Amino acid sequence: MFVFSPDSFLAKAFPYFKWSVFGLLGVNMALFFINQTAVEGLESLAWLVLLMLFEWETSQLDKPYISSLERYSIHAGRILAYILILYSAYAYTTLEYINENGRTDMYNAITWLLIVFLLEYDVYFPGSYAKWEWHLRNTLKIILYTTLFVIAVWWWIDGEFFDFYDAVLWIVCFFFIELNVFIFEEEITHAENRSEV
Repeated sequence: MFVFSPDSFLAKAFPYFKWSVFGLLGVNMALFFINQTAVEGLESLAWLVLLMLFEWETSQLDKPYISSLERYSIHAGRILAYILILYSAYAYTTLEYINENGRTDMYNAITWLLIVFLLEYDVYFPGSYAKWEWHLRNTLKIILYTTLFVIAVWWWIDGEFFDFYDAVLWIVCFFFIELNVFIFEEEITHAENRSEV
C-alpha cells in the first residue's frame, strides 16, 4: 500500500513536487503558443484546464459540491475543454495530417481520450463498481499508460526530444490524478474493513 506518514519529509515535499510539475506543464503550454500553431496551443490549454478540473474533482471525491456555481462551472469548463480536445483529435485523424506527419499523433490522441473516459467514470461513480469492474478498469489503464510511454519513447528515438519531454510530463501529471483516485479507494477499503470488525 502506498502511504506517506503525514509527518514524513515525503508527505511534506510531495505537494511542492506535484505543483512544480504542473507548473512545468504550464510553461510547455506557453511554448506551444509561441513555437507551434494556435490550434496546438489551444489544445494544450484545453488539456491543462481538463487536468486541473480532474485534480480538483479527484481530490474531493468524498465531498459534495459546495454550490451549484461550483458544479456548473466545473461542467462548463469540462465541456469547453472537450470541444477543443475533440476538434484537435479529429485534425490528427485526417488523411492530410496523417500523410504529412504519420499516425503517431492520432494514436496518442485516441489513447488520451480513452484514459480521460476512464477517469470520468472514476469521478462520476467513485467507488461504486464491482470488483471485476475495478480490475478491468485498472488493466485498461495500465495498457493505455504503457501505450503513451511507448509513444513518448518513440518520439525520443525519432529525435523529437521536446515531444518526449512534454509527453512524460503529462503522464506524470495524470499519475497524480490517479493517485488521488487510489487514495480515495484505499480510504473506502479501510472504512469497510473497520465496519466489518
